[in-house]
Amino acid sequence: MIKQETISQIRDRASIVEVISDYVTLKKAGRNHMGLCPFHSEKTPSFTVSEEKGIFHCFGCNTGGGVFQFLMQIDQLSFPEALERVAKRYGIVIEPSERGPASRQVSERESLYRINERAAANFQNMLTSHPEGKSALAYLKTRGVDDATARRFMIGYAPRGGSGLADVLNNERLSVQDALRLGLMGQRDPGRVYEKFSARLMFPIADAAGKIVGFGGRVLDQGLPKYLNSSETPLFHKGATVYGLHQAKDGIRKTDRVVVVEGYLDVIALAQHEIDYAVATLGTALTPNHLRALARYTKNIIALFDGDDAGRKAAARSFEIFIDAGLLGRGAFLPKGEDPDTFVRKHGKAALENIIGGAVPLADYYFSWLDQRHGATLEGKSQTASEICRLLAKVSNPFEADLLVRRAVDALGIREESLRRPVKSAGPRASSEARPLTAPAARSDDERKERQLVSLMLRYPPFVRDFQSEPESRHWLSERWRETVDLITREWQEHGSIDVERIAQGSEPEKASEIAALSLEGECFAETEAKSAADFLQYFRQKHEMKIRRKKGIEIRTAEEKKDEQAKRERTLEWEDVKKRQQDRQKFAPKLPPR
Repeated sequence: MIKQETISQIRDRASIVEVISDYVTLKKAGRNHMGLCPFHSEKTPSFTVSEEKGIFHCFGCNTGGGVFQFLMQIDQLSFPEALERVAKRYGIVIEPSERGPASRQVSERESLYRINERAAANFQNMLTSHPEGKSALAYLKTRGVDDATARRFMIGYAPRGGSGLADVLNNERLSVQDALRLGLMGQRDPGRVYEKFSARLMFPIADAAGKIVGFGGRVLDQGLPKYLNSSETPLFHKGATVYGLHQAKDGIRKTDRVVVVEGYLDVIALAQHEIDYAVATLGTALTPNHLRALARYTKNIIALFDGDDAGRKAAARSFEIFIDAGLLGRGAFLPKGEDPDTFVRKHGKAALENIIGGAVPLADYYFSWLDQRHGATLEGKSQTASEICRLLAKVSNPFEADLLVRRAVDALGIREESLRRPVKSAGPRASSEARPLTAPAARSDDERKERQLVSLMLRYPPFVRDFQSEPESRHWLSERWRETVDLITREWQEHGSIDVERIAQGSEPEKASEIAALSLEGECFAETEAKSAADFLQYFRQKHEMKIRRKKGIEIRTAEEKKDEQAKRERTLEWEDVKKRQQDRQKFAPKLPPR
């Protein structure tokens, strides 16, 4: 089992902003960073990250926690896997003696990444050192790819007779069997393996964090298939992976847009011409998972199509894919006979960016395509209206649905009433506009104050000490908050401080999310923490004492009815003791917590 000291070292070394920035475009907003939530679709950022506290929280879908919880949720990792990933990023070694069964599984996954890294390095070496590499380098020159760009994208070459990958892996004590799992090698007979990529220019495919998950290979002659991708592996899923994201993510953040093209060399050519916000779909059809991966960085996704009829049909068909991903999307079109690679090399950056800047809503092409497909007859209009209604049923945002209805009416001349059928209510993909960083609506004024008190405990640690010193302070709050208060007070007792990330790390996901939210909500309460703390203590103390006095008054009346003089005297003394404590504090003006 991994030692707590090692976990703390990893957590303390990690920058949650750096880790999350591999997946989400974050912008500084006061003391925190904000971005579009990767866990649900939204138009305005409500996803908040605090570097100071080491936590994140989305005020739209209420997902939150620390750096490990983020990786566990975004990449479906176990806790040991998330721990290992962060440790490796920050150069922290987890000793073999600390690895349990789960950690060994993580180590196996890291071994797969290591094999891909070594294979990529080996292919790069073959490009410059193997005799066949000369023809590959010459091909790159004809495509306008310079040496710096080739190195940036780690382009390599797989010779016809093999690159010696098995020997490389054996020398580094890496598993050839794992190379088989990764699709780098095949096996004809027991004990006889061969390299699957042969006589191909090699394009390593990296995830957003820069880890190599697979490869694409292109022939240099007329052989088939022209492109060959890695097969599905534990690391590589073609329908959810885009090429060039690691290199493009900074450009996407800077421009707040991403351009989707078809091929590896399209991305490379655009990057070389300083259009550094393009990615490719690995030669496969665009999928909702591709779009969801890109939507973590920007909602401004532009698909770049050929300008011929096939390209416009592709634009129309892609609209439904965008809708399935909770997006609307835009399309830009190249002149006929051009692709992004050839166009940017002929006409330059400015010309291509003019085309990208003129991108139009894909809905327009979809409606036009339907009109051409079904025609202007009564039956055709009916079929078109049915298709639009079917698509609208997938749109969970009512404002977007209304916009699409109006565009369809304007474009096709269909009666608005025929399209305004009930659309599906907002579900998991629902758009959520940003909520202010304040507590959710409480069911009562007291509940709102209780939430603010717990939030203040996370923001202003000395308040925890003062709160604990009060007699029966745990009972000041309703049962709803006692578990959370216990977690906070235990943290104070064990460490003498409040580390929100540490509390969240040791909690169940729902509780971790609540703690992250409470910590961030606290930043919106109170002009000064000390004054707020005193106000809250006084308010809840008075509230609790009034509750005791009422209870003792009832017990006194009950004792009178039963003619139990002893019980009456005892309850009266207790009532007077509470009253005296209240009178002793009368010199302090009663105050309510800030609203």
